Amino acid sequence: MLTTAMAVIVFLFGLLIGSFLNVCIYRIPLRKTVVKGRSYCPSCNSLIPWYCNIPLFSFLFLKGRCKDCGEKISLVYPIVELLNALLYLTVWQIYGLTFTALFTAILFSILVVISFIDLAHQIIPDGLVLVIFILGIANAVYQTVTFGVPWYTFVIGFFAASVPLFILGLIYPDGMGGGDIKLMAASGLFMGWKLILLSLFIGALYGAIVSIFIIARKKGSMKSAIPFGPMLSLGIVTCALAGEKILFWYLSLFI
Repeated sequence: MLTTAMAVIVFLFGLLIGSFLNVCIYRIPLRKTVVKGRSYCPSCNSLIPWYCNIPLFSFLFLKGRCKDCGEKISLVYPIVELLNALLYLTVWQIYGLTFTALFTAILFSILVVISFIDLAHQIIPDGLVLVIFILGIANAVYQTVTFGVPWYTFVIGFFAASVPLFILGLIYPDGMGGGDIKLMAASGLFMGWKLILLSLFIGALYGAIVSIFIIARKKGSMKSAIPFGPMLSLGIVTCALAGEKILFWYLSLFI
């Protein structure tokens, strides 16, 4: 009973934070503050009352439309809220109520914001990468002091994936953005070299699958550009949740 109650609390908290993430996704590319000002409809600019701003439930109650102008509310809003809630729930189930869970949940929320901004604007804001960098330092110190993980694991992680991407960017300037490189550097500091390299591989695999799907559906070409930030973020999330198990499975094939 207590476990069920805690699951509900974690899920609702994830929805609440997801609502804030939507504010970040909308305002950060516009260079607007995310800590001041009430939410408003982007179509009619009318302020949204609190009872119409309840994460996920208000979208369902309003049937996906603004109560004032009747314009459709973007599906991005409930998707982000539900996605963040599910991620928090998964993190809690794996790590429990620990600092590792806290750091991982924060990382996931930032990656959600980065992914949706990159999808809409093809940019990865430096400010968000800086937050991951600071979070990475905090997590590295915690893992080193608490569990004895060698500190250089995280330092090497900073360079392990970002340097190859940087070299690739020099060779193919149009193939790799600077934001992707910075993202992998900061995330490598958080995860360490083993998991960030696996994240890069899995992210590239996700990217290849999506590219093939786009080509098949839209009859595009291999030059069809897709934002790589969401693919890398998905790789990072995958490895943060199951990276050690994936590595163990892979190594067991040879040992």
